[in-house]
Amino acid sequence: MSTKIAVISSLAFRDRLISIAQEVENIQLEFYIYKTPDETPMLMKQIKPCDVLLLSGTLPYLYAKPLLPSWPIPWTYLQQEEFAISTSILSVLANNNLPLSKISIDVMNMQHVQNIVNDIHYEGPLPFIQEIHIDKPFDHIFRHHKQLWQDEKIGFVITSIHSVYDALTAEGIPAMRMHDSNSSIKRRLEQTKALSKMTKSESAKAAVGVLEFLESIEDYQLVLQRIVATTHASYQKIDDKHFELFTTFGHIQNAFHHNLLESFFNISKHPIKLTFGYGVSILEAQKNARQALKFATPNSVFIMNENKELQGPFPKDPTTLSLQTKDPYVLRMAKETKLSPLNISKIMAFSVSRQSLQFTALDLAEYLQVTRRTTERILKKLVEHGYAKVVGEEMSYQQGRPRAIYELNFSTYH
Repeated sequence: MSTKIAVISSLAFRDRLISIAQEVENIQLEFYIYKTPDETPMLMKQIKPCDVLLLSGTLPYLYAKPLLPSWPIPWTYLQQEEFAISTSILSVLANNNLPLSKISIDVMNMQHVQNIVNDIHYEGPLPFIQEIHIDKPFDHIFRHHKQLWQDEKIGFVITSIHSVYDALTAEGIPAMRMHDSNSSIKRRLEQTKALSKMTKSESAKAAVGVLEFLESIEDYQLVLQRIVATTHASYQKIDDKHFELFTTFGHIQNAFHHNLLESFFNISKHPIKLTFGYGVSILEAQKNARQALKFATPNSVFIMNENKELQGPFPKDPTTLSLQTKDPYVLRMAKETKLSPLNISKIMAFSVSRQSLQFTALDLAEYLQVTRRTTERILKKLVEHGYAKVVGEEMSYQQGRPRAIYELNFSTYH
């Protein structure tokens, strides 16, 4: 089955892309043509069902960027590379008998040109360079090129913008469009096809959910049916408070993408827990979902993937916690302190999640979902081995001893 690629590009680039695409098997290109790249967001709203989106350059990508985080299918773009700039410059130098200083060029990143001249150890006068910004009118770039030509400072223009090229040639100014090599375009088409296949394969991965009602409630059937419908799942009853859901990674991600899962917790007045496990088999996904339930908190969603990474709580600010580690640093700490690698990983995640470096045992207890006494035992072991230190006391307006203020004394960025 061929991969259907929606392509947003200029008219000038379309024919070239069609020619190169003939060398890539099993792809079908569906074009959405802009006159200027700022039309990209409007064209995105016109795209019919397809497998993947290809933006034909950095400019359309920049205009599309605000829409891409919520874009429902995979996407990629043809990024301007130093190779394209260097071959374009070489073409002008070889065919027009001009020094580099007599060229005017506009690029997405000026540093690319500087890198090229550094690589060839060039020490002479540089070309005239304009950096492209989407908040700067392209007409300004055209006028600058034109002025340099009229002042006889240049003999040729290389432009990354098709509309600027058209305007320059209409004025009789020698110009060329930035030339991406056929091989780089072909490679991007192949990568685009591979991205689509990888995404589909990932979406088909098994996912098992566990729904736990913390109390026996009458309206459980409504909650269950809503979750089943949203995640396109089948289900089986484990006992009066537990149900197992069977679906795919793609359906779960789609529910997250459209913010559908958080609505479950508003249906019932009673607390519920919901976890999902991913795996290469139903059995593995099932085990991961059940293990995630041990760490889940009420009215939130937790996910454990095939790498034993626990993600959650959703829809709040989720963190990722690895339940297995091969990090020798963590393993050494676990051996010295007699704490589990899991607890140390949780403490690392706690540290990264906070704005303040200092904390109390109560702060850590609330994060770990354990008693303050348990947390104080953990902190005592960390302090004894130099992995934490007491840096002060919290003044209390109530009776009782002041609470110690701690600071971690080891690297948490692992």
